[in-house]
Amino acid sequence: MTKILGIYGGQDANGLTASLVKEVLAGVAAPATTEFVDLNQYQIHPDKPETTNPTLDKLEAKLKAADVWVLGTPTYFGTVAGQFKQLLDCMRHRMTRMTHKGDTLPGQFKDKHYVSVTSCFATGLDNTFTHQTDATLVAIDKSMTAAGVHKITELVLPHTWGMASLPLAKVNQAHQLGEKLGTFKKKDDETVKRYFLLFGMIAVMALATMGIQLLLPGIATNFWWRYVSFVVIFFVLLACLLHYATFMRHKRR
Repeated sequence: MTKILGIYGGQDANGLTASLVKEVLAGVAAPATTEFVDLNQYQIHPDKPETTNPTLDKLEAKLKAADVWVLGTPTYFGTVAGQFKQLLDCMRHRMTRMTHKGDTLPGQFKDKHYVSVTSCFATGLDNTFTHQTDATLVAIDKSMTAAGVHKITELVLPHTWGMASLPLAKVNQAHQLGEKLGTFKKKDDETVKRYFLLFGMIAVMALATMGIQLLLPGIATNFWWRYVSFVVIFFVLLACLLHYATFMRHKRR
């Protein structure tokens, strides 16, 4: 039976971001189960040698028991709220493991899944161009990637300035997402998918590069000019694509 755990880190557990997390959980149908955790109810402190940490033990148990995490935090000053950042920082050694060389590897939560939920004052159009919520989503993604936790999707609530309740369209979107999470099939290995994506990226970039080369004078008769121009054009196009795939792809509306 699938268990969905909603975790909210922010100032107001009855605010818009927390409400959006709750609406996602409300869309989850039986037999899947849900639980909502308000980090304001926990005194989160880092582990110390030779002492117990009941708070982190409790949160760790909840994370371990859940199949999918719905991680919600408002965007404050362009990044995650302090309550949520405290959780990530203090749970770091429980979510990852370090090698003797200092490399960070996934820990006990490897191959679980998560959804990111955030909000901001900016309008959807403004957020599209100014990327207000990107740093928040990237901070979550980096932590989860280090822990080996796979991302399902994002849910963003823009234009919260003066907003008293969630828009109906966003509530429906949250319910639809919750419905999907309730029947979500665990995916532990996306290696084949990544290879297909890589092949597709290379194929598209090579085709685009060859098309641009046709516009350059003397390209057909000089091998080295053809080679150098291909490398430069291919690199620029691939860099732009990777930038979009790793940074510009976040949802903002």
